Amino acid sequence: MNMQNEQDKLVHEEQGLGEVFVPSQVVKNFNEMVSDPNVLQLPSDRSAKRSSENQGQNQAPLLTDKQTAQPLIRKKEPPPDELKKLNKQMNGSNHHSQDDVSIKSSGGGKSPVQQTTQRRVKRMNSKLKSRHHVQKQQSDLAKKILKITESTPFSIIMAIVTIYALFGDDIRILSVDKQGDDVFFILTVICMVAFLAEIILTSICKPEYIFNFYFVLDIISTITMILDLGWITDTWYSGDLSSAAQIKSIGTASRAARKAARVIRVIRLVRLVKLYKHARQQMEKEQQKKMLQELLRQAQQNKSQDQQAPQQPQIQAQSNQQVVPIVSNIEEQRVSQNDIESSRTPDKNSTGSNLKTSQTTSQAEDQIKESVVGAQLSDLVMRRVITIILAILISIPVLSLDTYQEMISSYDSGIYRIYQFRNNEQVMKSLLYQYAQFHVSEIFPIYSVDVKLEGDTNSKLHEWSYDTNPEIFEQPAYETKNQYRFSDLQYYVKAEGSDLQTYAAADLVTYNQTNAILSIFQTVFVCIVLAVSALMFSKDVSDLVIDPIEAMMQKIEMIAANPLEAVNIEEQEDLIMEELEKQQDVEKLKQKEIEKHMETYVLQRLIMKVGALLAVGFGEAGSEIIAENIKKGGSVDPMIPGKKILAIFGFCDIRNFTDATEVLQQGVMLFVNEIAEIVHSTVDSMSGSANKNIGDAFLLVWKYSPNDYHPDPDNPKNLKLKSDRYIKQKGDMAVIAFLKIITAISISKKLEKYKKHEGLNARMKDYSVKMGFGLHMGWGIEGAIGSGFKIDASYLSPNVNMASRLEAATKQFGSLILVSGILKQYLTEECQKQMRMIDIVTVKGSIVPLELHTIDMSIKNLQSKIKGLRDKFDVSQMTQKESKKFRVVNRFKREDLMKKVQNNQVSVTDLFTTDDELAAAREPYTQVFYETWKQGFEQYIKGSWGDAQQTFQKTLTMIPEHKDGPSNTLLEVIHSCGGKAPKDWKGFRELTEK
Repeated sequence: MNMQNEQDKLVHEEQGLGEVFVPSQVVKNFNEMVSDPNVLQLPSDRSAKRSSENQGQNQAPLLTDKQTAQPLIRKKEPPPDELKKLNKQMNGSNHHSQDDVSIKSSGGGKSPVQQTTQRRVKRMNSKLKSRHHVQKQQSDLAKKILKITESTPFSIIMAIVTIYALFGDDIRILSVDKQGDDVFFILTVICMVAFLAEIILTSICKPEYIFNFYFVLDIISTITMILDLGWITDTWYSGDLSSAAQIKSIGTASRAARKAARVIRVIRLVRLVKLYKHARQQMEKEQQKKMLQELLRQAQQNKSQDQQAPQQPQIQAQSNQQVVPIVSNIEEQRVSQNDIESSRTPDKNSTGSNLKTSQTTSQAEDQIKESVVGAQLSDLVMRRVITIILAILISIPVLSLDTYQEMISSYDSGIYRIYQFRNNEQVMKSLLYQYAQFHVSEIFPIYSVDVKLEGDTNSKLHEWSYDTNPEIFEQPAYETKNQYRFSDLQYYVKAEGSDLQTYAAADLVTYNQTNAILSIFQTVFVCIVLAVSALMFSKDVSDLVIDPIEAMMQKIEMIAANPLEAVNIEEQEDLIMEELEKQQDVEKLKQKEIEKHMETYVLQRLIMKVGALLAVGFGEAGSEIIAENIKKGGSVDPMIPGKKILAIFGFCDIRNFTDATEVLQQGVMLFVNEIAEIVHSTVDSMSGSANKNIGDAFLLVWKYSPNDYHPDPDNPKNLKLKSDRYIKQKGDMAVIAFLKIITAISISKKLEKYKKHEGLNARMKDYSVKMGFGLHMGWGIEGAIGSGFKIDASYLSPNVNMASRLEAATKQFGSLILVSGILKQYLTEECQKQMRMIDIVTVKGSIVPLELHTIDMSIKNLQSKIKGLRDKFDVSQMTQKESKKFRVVNRFKREDLMKKVQNNQVSVTDLFTTDDELAAAREPYTQVFYETWKQGFEQYIKGSWGDAQQTFQKTLTMIPEHKDGPSNTLLEVIHSCGGKAPKDWKGFRELTEK
C-alpha cells in the first residue's frame, strides 16, 4: 500500500505542478482491463500485472493522459537508476509504521541530522502512544466502573443498604437487647463499607462528583453511622460510676448524644434521592430499549419490503426472528445510529429506508435524552429542596429548649410525698423544703405549694411561697400572682376525688421566655431559609433560562439594528475567554466552560453565527434587508424596496484571469481568494465594504452617511455632498485603500509563488499578479436584486457602471488606477495634489465630459526598496483564536481611525509620506516630471498637438526603467489624427472602448 502511494506520488510529480486530471491508478487499471477483457481482476490483482500482457495484435486502445489535461511544462522523468532505488526503498518500508514510512521514503542514505530527527520522532511517537495507552486504560476502567454502579443489581443492593441506614438502629432497639446488638453493629459496618465503596467508585468514573454537593452529603451521612456503633459510643459515654458528678455528666452527655444522633441522622435521607435517580434512570433505559426495539422491527420490515422476492415470506420470518436477540444485546446506555445501520445489509434498495430509520433513531434519542439545561435545572432544584428540608429539620430541634433540658418527673412524685405526710406538719415542712430546694435552677422552679392540713377545719389550703418562706423558694419572675398568665404556671395536683388536697405551681416564665426567644430565632431562620431558597430558585431559573433568553433577544435586536455587529460580538466573546485564561480567573473560566454545554448557550452562539453568516453573505448592502425582516417578524420578505444612497464605487479586476484559470484549473479558487483577502481586508481597514465578488472582479463601496449629503436645491432628485473636511477624508480613504491594495499585491509573500509558477510563466512570460482599479462617486439604489428564489444585495446605478468602465480604461492608458474628476473634487487638497489628470473623455451613452485622473505608482521601485515580502492580513498561519483576535484588533483600529477622521484629529493623506510602501512606490515621480506633463497636457487640451507630442515624448521615458502609459496613449491618439487636432476639437475626446 505504501509502495503504491509512492508510485502515485511519483506520477503526480511527473505531471508537473500538482495538476492530476486522471488518477494514475485509474489509468493503470483501465489499461490492464482492456488489455485482457476476459479476465476480471480486483484492483490489488491488477497492480501486479505488467505491460507485457498487453502485446496482443487486436489490443484495444489504452487510456492515456491527454495532452490537454496536462500542464504546459512537464518535469523530466527520473533516470532508471533512481526509479530502482526508489522502488527498493518503498519495498523495504512496507514493514514499518506510517510514521517511519514518511521518513524512510524521503531518500536513500541518511545524514546524521536525518537519523537524529528520525530517532527523535520515534521517541515522541513512543511517548505519545504510551500516554494514549494509559489514558485509554483509564477511560476503559472508568466505563467499566460506571457500568457497574449504574447496573440494576448494584442499585438494588445500595437501596437495601440505604433503607437499613435509615431504620436499622431503630429496629435494633425495638427487636433485641444488648446481647443482640453486635449483629446490627456488624451490619452497620457493612453498610459503611458499602457507602465508602460507592463513593470511591463514583469518584473514579465521575471526576466531577468529587467535592460537589452530593459528595459532601454522602461523606457526612456515612460518618454519622459511627454514632450507631455501640462499640464506639459506649466507650465515649463510659466512666467512673462511683462519683455522682461523673454519673450525672455521663447521663447528660448520653442524652445529648442521642438527640444529636437523631438530628444528624436526618442527613441520611438524602440517599433516598439517589434511589429515586437510579429508579428514574432504569425507567428511562427500559423506555429507550422498547423504542429502539420498535425501530429495529420497523427497519427489518422496511428492508423486507424493499427486497421483495419469491422467498419473501421465508426471509421475513428469519428477519423477525433476529429482532429479539439483537435487542437483547443492546448496551444499557443507547444504541448509536451506526450500530443500527450496521445491523442491516446496505444495498441500493435499502438506502431510503436506512436514511429514514437513522433519522427516526436520532429523533427518538433526542426525545429520550434530557437536555443539559433541564438536567442542570433539575439538579439545582433538587439541591435546593434538600437544603431547605435539612435546614428546617435540623433547626427545629436545635432551636428548641427541650433539646437542651431533660424533663424530670420529680414534680408529681414530690407533691405526692407531701400529700402523704400532710398530717405530720414537721415532716411535711421538711419534705416541702426539699421539694422547693430541689427544683431551684431547674427548668420549672417551684412558685408555691398549697396543702390542706389534716384536721384543719378550714377548707382553705395553706400556701407556702417566696413571700412566706423566701429562704426556701426561688425568687419569682413577677411580684404578685395576678401578674402571671395562665400559661406561665404549671400545676401538679393531688386530690381525693373532686376534693383538692395538695398542689404545686411551677414558674414557667423563664421557660416560656427562653422558648419565645428560640421561637423567634427559629421563625427568622426558616424565613431566611425560605427567602434565600426562593432567591436561589429564581437565580437558577434566571441564570439557566431567563437570562439566556433575554441575551438572545438583545442580540437579535442588536442584529436588527446593525446586522454587521454580529460578526464583532461573535469574535469578541472568544477574546473574552482568552483574557480570562490570561488572568487565570478559574471561577469565571469554570462557569464559562459549564455554559458552553448548555443548550441556551448553543442557541446564543447559533444566533450570532447565523447573524455573522448573514452579514458576510449579504454585506453592508444587505444589512437593511436583514434588519427589516428581523424587526417586522412573520414570513421572510427579502424583496424590500430599494433605497437611494450616495457612495464611492470602486471596481478592481485581476489581469489575464482567463489564462490563469485555464492554467490553474481547480487552483484558481485559492488564487482568487488569496487576492480577495488582500482586497477586502485593505478596504475594510479604510472603512469601506466589499459588495460583489464577480470572478475576476470586485465591487467595493464606501457609503456616505445620510447626514453627509442633502437633496440639491436646484434639482431635488439629485443628492449633493457636503463640503466638510471629514467627508472629503472619506474619499481619501477610498483612494488610499486602492493604492495600499496595489502595494500589498506587489510584495505579497503568498502571491509570490505564482511568479514562479511554470504553467503561468509558459502562458504569460514573467507573470505576476496585476490588477486594474477604477473609482467613481455618485448615487446608487441599494437593495435586493433577484426574486424570492435568489437575491443579491447590491447597487444599481450608472455610477457603478462608470466605475467599471474606469477600471477597464486602465488597460488603455497603461495605468494602475483611474479616478473620475467627479470624485476628485470631493477629496482633500492634499490628496488632489497626488493625482495627475491624464485625459478628458466622454463615455458611451453620455455627452458630459469626464476628467480622468491617476496616481502614479512604480512597482519596480517598490519591490527594490522594500526588503522582504509581507502579508499584512494573512491569517492562514494563525490559530483560530489568534485570527479572531487579529480581526477584532483590526476592526478596533478601523473604528478608531474613523472616529479620528470624523473629529478631524488625523489626516489620512499623511500616509503618502509616513507609509514606507506608498513612499517607495511614489518616489520616482518627481516634480519635474509633473511640471513637464502639465505643460504637455495643456497643449493637448488647447489643440497644440504638435507641441504636445514633443512634450509627451519626453515624459514617455522620463522615469527610469518605466514607460509612462498615459504619455504613450495620448501619443497614439495624436498619431492617429496625423499629429494635428481635429477641426471640431473641444478639449475632450470620445472614449471609444467600453
